Amino acid sequence: MARTIPSVSSLPVSCKVCGMSSTLFGEADVLKKYQVQYFRCESCGFMQTEAPYWLEEAYSSAIATQDVGIMHRNLANCELTSAVLNLLFPKTSMAIDFGAGHGVLVRLMRDRGFSFFWSDLHATNDYARGFECRESLTYDFLTAFEVLEHLVDPIAGLAELMCLSENVFISTFTVPQPAPGLSDWWYYVPSTGQHIAFYTTESLRILAARFGRNLLSAGPYHLFTTEPKSALLYRLATNLRIARIVNRMYRRPSLIEADFQQMTR
Repeated sequence: MARTIPSVSSLPVSCKVCGMSSTLFGEADVLKKYQVQYFRCESCGFMQTEAPYWLEEAYSSAIATQDVGIMHRNLANCELTSAVLNLLFPKTSMAIDFGAGHGVLVRLMRDRGFSFFWSDLHATNDYARGFECRESLTYDFLTAFEVLEHLVDPIAGLAELMCLSENVFISTFTVPQPAPGLSDWWYYVPSTGQHIAFYTTESLRILAARFGRNLLSAGPYHLFTTEPKSALLYRLATNLRIARIVNRMYRRPSLIEADFQQMTR
């Protein structure tokens, strides 16, 4: 049976994105034992949980056991990121994967010739050791896949990403309209306790404007840039079938041999 924390109030709270009023949307059993309230902004539609007191428990394992699609997702993200870089950022020198998990995507991207580096607050770097991000550096390009829905403070979290790079490529599924109930959309996934923030297209636009960025969106993929980029090329790059064709046309020398030499010095 779920436990209710008695101090929690169902009164409206301020939206963490636009600051407007958010009202109680519903309750769900988080980690199958905490009865948690979810709030939805009346203005931008952003959804957030009550203050997430359960996060230490939720991150006892950095990768949730329910995340059975992790390898498939990394392979797809590798294709799409490669195509975005090939078509929109061909001069990229160094890139960083923020929230990189165990380093699978970093290794895949380096295998394809892109100089990617690893960063993660919760996971251990198993597959990209030696290529951790360097403090005080900025990067030409940043990826943050399945990160925004984990942020306690979306503005502060996104600010950290924007400080690392002018070009930020993220993935997060936006809330369908009308917003589905808490038991009717798989992305809420309260059983893991890790997803605590849910964005609408409007809330992402507000965040882009706050940081002076342009925004392109295609499905769950969103690109924040300081300079305008072609919406057509972006749509092509984020179509998996087309991305594979693009990447066959823009092959780069792999970094496998150079990385091996660096690790064996």
